[in-house]
Amino acid sequence: MMGQGRERNLCDNLNHRRAQAPVRHCPMCGGIVNQRVRAPLCSETQHALSRRQGSAFCADCGTRLVADR
Repeated sequence: MMGQGRERNLCDNLNHRRAQAPVRHCPMCGGIVNQRVRAPLCSETQHALSRRQGSAFCADCGTRLVADR
């Protein structure tokens, strides 16, 4: 069940359904899933690691990591 004030999201990532997601942004669609998580300063090294792990977006800052397929 979705909480009040939450929009229905078509992304399959389960962070959208969690009340207290451990990340700020969804790594699949880039949408904000938990505004309470502090956004750290990201580096290109961290973004490269996230790309290798298969993320399309940075879970910390929401930056798109891969080009559209």
